[in-house]
Amino acid sequence: MIDNFLSVHANSLKLRAQRTEVLASNIANADTPNYKARDLVFAEVLHETQGAVSKNNSQLAMTGGLHTTNARHIKTRSTSGSDAPVMYRQPEQASLDGNTVDKDLEQARFAENTIRYQASLQFINSRVSGLMRTLRSE
Repeated sequence: MIDNFLSVHANSLKLRAQRTEVLASNIANADTPNYKARDLVFAEVLHETQGAVSKNNSQLAMTGGLHTTNARHIKTRSTSGSDAPVMYRQPEQASLDGNTVDKDLEQARFAENTIRYQASLQFINSRVSGLMRTLRSE
């Protein structure tokens, strides 16, 4: 019950934290020759983690369109969001030293990701507060 109530935002927090690390690494390596900027496709990964459904005591699980009908089937991807694939980003402007990081754009992405992380935290806080008020019958 509570997992379903908060799952989207809990997964969002995990993915935002991972994206923060990737963006911070990009910023830290802005002057490193031949460093390739990386990022994760947040919306796609979050959609995949939310698409994972388990029914009948894990007898039927759907992950990204793949159906497993037996508990012994190989899982294609963890649904925790902690191992989201990191992709290389296409550079906006070519660099002579082979570095694909645009420091200004990375800082803007970092700031946006931080704001969205804080918004998810505030939303979780308000949902938990609402649950607490309901349980206390206020």
